[in-house]
Amino acid sequence: MGNMGIMVRRNLRGWRGICQRALPWLMAITLLVASMGSANAQGQRSGDATAARGRASTPLSAADRANLGYNWRMGCLGKRPTPLGHVIRSGVNTGHSAPMEVALTFDDGPTPYSTPPILDYLEKTHTPATFFVMGQYAREWPDLLRREWRDGFAIGVHTWNHPYMTRLSYDQQHAQFVDTMRAISDALGGDPCIWFWRPPYMDQNDQVIAHAASLGLTTIDWDDDTRDWARPGAQAIANTALAEAHPGAIIIMHDGPADREETLAALPLILAGLKERGLTPVTVPQLLMDGGYTNVRLPSGPGAPLSRVPALVKVSH
Repeated sequence: MGNMGIMVRRNLRGWRGICQRALPWLMAITLLVASMGSANAQGQRSGDATAARGRASTPLSAADRANLGYNWRMGCLGKRPTPLGHVIRSGVNTGHSAPMEVALTFDDGPTPYSTPPILDYLEKTHTPATFFVMGQYAREWPDLLRREWRDGFAIGVHTWNHPYMTRLSYDQQHAQFVDTMRAISDALGGDPCIWFWRPPYMDQNDQVIAHAASLGLTTIDWDDDTRDWARPGAQAIANTALAEAHPGAIIIMHDGPADREETLAALPLILAGLKERGLTPVTVPQLLMDGGYTNVRLPSGPGAPLSRVPALVKVSH
């Protein structure tokens, strides 16, 4: 036991010496690791701050920049028009003179069957118009919607699949509005200013109108029905349109879902008759602004034709 005790004491003294000699190195390594961790944490915080600054100063996307000009032509100069809690059926506004203008409007598109030739004609004649689009078709044929938007035509919501809105539950109505607005936004990119809608069949009540207004949408009907949906022939369509035309009229036609060759053939007759009556076609936003709806603002100024704004309707072939 004596010899073993001596050996244990010698081994302990040896390990103690080794530990004493290694201690400075262990401390140095510990400090180095700690400093590296601090540097990494500081770098991470710095990177996060830089990323946050980058997000805050990120410039507008190309789609957002492009939509600024298009939004102005929608009557969204400076801000989106405040939704009205009542239906608009014409540009005739109490206390204001009716403008010598009419709004040509087209429902139920866009479709590849009728929308392209109608756009061709409107572009060729530099005729402003407004398209009330259905969500299912905006999703199916987004290129047509983009063509309408980029060529300076006004765009409105016409529900997802054309239901009688008063027969739907609140949630079903909500889906008709929101899904259509999302399809339009997805097709156009950026932040398009879409602020009005048209109920199918003019089927609305106070609850539907209020629901639309809660989503930023003003309800736009019409007071000049061409009845082109009945396909009575181009001359009959034109005769009806012109018989009901008046300063401030909102004229309804269709570019879907069926073939609308009669509507297309009626357009030259309608435009000629409007010209004879001294009535100028404009978009719905232009008509409302010129009719005295003060929450609609366009860059051309009150009473000035929107066609003076550059590239209102450009021929895109």
